[in-house]
Amino acid sequence: MIRYHNRSIVVGYTLFLYLSILLTPFLPPVALVLIGVMTLIHNNNWSLKSFPEGIFLGFMCLSLVSWYFNPSWFDNGIPIGIVPVAMFGLYYLLTIWIRNIVNWNWMEVQRLYLCFWLGGIYVAAIVVIQQVDWPVLNQSILGHLLDFYREYRWQSENSVRSVGTAGNSNLAAAMLICFALMSIYALTVLRESWQKIAALLTFVLFCTAIWCTGSRGAWVGLVIGLIVQVWMTGHRKRTLALGISLLTLVIIYPEIIPRTDTLVSTFNVRFIVWSNAFKIFQEHWIVGTLPLHFGQLFLERAGFYVFHAHNVFLGIAVEFGVIGLSLFIFLILMTLYRARRWRKAANSKEEKRLAGMLISKTIALLGHGMYDYPIISPQVGLIFMLSVIIIHIQYERRCVQRPEWSETQEVREIPFDFKWVSSLYLLLRDFWKIKRLKE
Repeated sequence: MIRYHNRSIVVGYTLFLYLSILLTPFLPPVALVLIGVMTLIHNNNWSLKSFPEGIFLGFMCLSLVSWYFNPSWFDNGIPIGIVPVAMFGLYYLLTIWIRNIVNWNWMEVQRLYLCFWLGGIYVAAIVVIQQVDWPVLNQSILGHLLDFYREYRWQSENSVRSVGTAGNSNLAAAMLICFALMSIYALTVLRESWQKIAALLTFVLFCTAIWCTGSRGAWVGLVIGLIVQVWMTGHRKRTLALGISLLTLVIIYPEIIPRTDTLVSTFNVRFIVWSNAFKIFQEHWIVGTLPLHFGQLFLERAGFYVFHAHNVFLGIAVEFGVIGLSLFIFLILMTLYRARRWRKAANSKEEKRLAGMLISKTIALLGHGMYDYPIISPQVGLIFMLSVIIIHIQYERRCVQRPEWSETQEVREIPFDFKWVSSLYLLLRDFWKIKRLKE
């Protein structure tokens, strides 16, 4: 494990990674590359068989094989296979970074996610403000920020749906699902009454922001995530009551479903995408087509371009074949198993809630993925993979290594403060002095 003279630098890089998720889809790849370079320079304990590192390496090899049998190129002559190989390679290095270099216990992870949850208010605020037609805002400094998010958006300019900081309304909704679930988590672990009230209000804010995105699949994902989160608390009767109540509400008041007037037409478009994607899968069922190349093949077949199959499992199948789909399903099943084992082995309510929150976000994004493919995007994909990585690492700390603290440590108070924010300043200050880390 690397020994830094200043631990704040490690924290700063990790905070920058989470901060990049909030701001724009352009920053997460930059943050991942920085962390990947730092990991390559300073790590000396490489893992090839651990989990989920083995899955990421498997996808890297599969991407190379898939590109070999189905070579494809960008317009500038760069092979498309570089993108998935680099993506899964960076996820592998991120796992090594969190496991060997950051090496946080669950309380430090808890503090990180509480800070990340508060940062989500910025995303919700941008989403809500995008629905406000107020000339004063456009003439202020905030107007330049809104212009930036308006310029880099990946959907119809005529759409009235908010796109937040993600450039797309469905991707913004996927991010807000995660923050809403973190609000419920904060509600259960924060101690003071005013903190609980604030957590409940932020949940309402995030739900309002989801409504502003106009995403229908997001509500499905949020409901699934809430049910999983309550289930992971051990309250089975409450879980059943919650599920029945929400289902009854939709049956009695179907008008609460956003954009009901376009529901049929949207489903028809989705069906065309799914049917053509399945035909492409049948032609490349072993190793797939790879991301981006799928869009090229879809254009040839259907006459119009789509980035992905708008279903997470169909998307994995068509892009990485049955081998990739098997790897992905195995990753999900192992994550579910280890999250449950971690929750059962934890000796404090707060740690159990942390395991429940992380797995609920994972399942919620998969639920949303039945109608979309959000985990392929830089921001949502990073949220998803970070949850998976942390679950596996904390499972090993609690259930495999079983250090002394795992049996004796109890939480007396929530270690929730803003001291880590200063690490970002230290990161920027020492950014051009990386060579000193080698000493």
